[in-house]
Amino acid sequence: MKTLLARIVLVLMFMVFSLPAPGASAAEKLNNIKITMANPLFNPGISFLWISNFLGYYQAEGVDAQFVAAQGGAQAMGWALAGRTHVALPRPIPILFKTAKAKKLPPILGVYILNRDAIYGDGVAVPLDSPIKSVCDLQGKKVGVMSQRDSGPLFVKKALETCGIPKKEQNVTYLPVGPVAKAATAMKLGRVDAWANVDVQYTLARARGFKFKLLPYQKSWTKNLFGNVVWINKKFFAENRKTVVGFLRGLAKGSLFFYTNPMATLEAHWVMYPESRPKGMSREKASALMVKVLTNRAPKLRPDDDEKINKFGAHDEGEWTEYVKFVGLDKALSKEMIKGLYTNELIDEVNNFDRQEVINRAKNWDLAKEIKNYRALLKRYGQ
Repeated sequence: MKTLLARIVLVLMFMVFSLPAPGASAAEKLNNIKITMANPLFNPGISFLWISNFLGYYQAEGVDAQFVAAQGGAQAMGWALAGRTHVALPRPIPILFKTAKAKKLPPILGVYILNRDAIYGDGVAVPLDSPIKSVCDLQGKKVGVMSQRDSGPLFVKKALETCGIPKKEQNVTYLPVGPVAKAATAMKLGRVDAWANVDVQYTLARARGFKFKLLPYQKSWTKNLFGNVVWINKKFFAENRKTVVGFLRGLAKGSLFFYTNPMATLEAHWVMYPESRPKGMSREKASALMVKVLTNRAPKLRPDDDEKINKFGAHDEGEWTEYVKFVGLDKALSKEMIKGLYTNELIDEVNNFDRQEVINRAKNWDLAKEIKNYRALLKRYGQ
C-alpha cells in the first residue's frame, strides 16, 4: 500500500513540475513551407517575399514561411523537383526546356505569377559614351551576362531577331561577368561592350556610383512577358493545400505592402536581415540608396497591368503562349502541355483579403510599433 501511495505521489509531482510556469505558454505551431529563392542573397529588392514574416501575414495564415537562398534558378528548381524544398521561384525558362525535352509534365506546378512584367525586360546597359545607339547595334559585340545559363542572352537574341537578324546569322559573344559591381566594372573597363541583366542589378550598380545608359528592348515582344513564377512541388501541394493558399495570400499581402510603401518595407528588411546592409555605410545612407532598388521593382508586382484580371498571381493563357514563343518552344510544346504547367485554381482564395487594410497599414507606418509587434510574433511562435 505504501509503495502504491509513493508511486501516486511521484506521478503527481511529475505532472506539477511538467506544467508551464505561470504566465508562460508553449509556442504556437505553424505549418512549415520551404521556399527556394532564385537568388544567393537576401537582397532587399526582393523583400516582398519575406516582409509578411515581419508583418505577421504568414503567421496569421498558420504558415511558417522559410526562405532558402540558392545559386540561381536552376538550383532552386532542382531542389523543388527533388522535394528538398516545397517551392521554387525561377522564371519559366528552365521548366519549359525541361518539359520539352522530357515530353511530359514535371512534378511541379505554377500557381502564382510573381512579376507581371519581365524583370529582364528593361533593356541593355552600355557606357555613356558608347557608339552603340540601340539594341540592333549589338551585332558583333561582347555582351556581359550573369552566367552562360542566365536569361540575358535570350533577350538579346530576341531583340536582334526583331532587328531582322536571324539567330543563325547573329554574331554576339556572351561573357559571364557576375553581378552588380563586377559586371559594371567589366563594362567600364571595356572588357564587354554592353551588359544584359535584370532591373535590380542595374539599380544596385547605379546606387554604387556606376554611370551608364539603358537601351530599351522593342515593346512589340516584351509587353506580354512576365517574370518569376511560384512553382509548387505537386506532392506537397496535394497534401498541404491550405498551407499553400496561406503562403500565397501572405505573399500577395506582402507584395501590396511593398509597392505601397517601399521605404517601410526596407526598414523592416533591415530589422530582419541587418547583415544585408552595405558594409561601412550608415543605416540612413544605405536606406537612401537601396530604396531606389525597391521602387524600381515595385511596379512589376502590381496585379492590374494593362487592365488585365485585377488579381494577384493570376495566369493569362495568352501571356504563356507568348512566353513559349519567346523561348522558341512553340513547336515543341502543345497547348495542352503548356496549360498543364500552371493553374488559376487558387487565385480567388489567395485574393480573398482586405486590400485597403494592408494599404492603410503601409501608409500609416510606425517602425517602433511594428518592431514591438514583430518581437511579440517571434516570442509567440518560438521563431
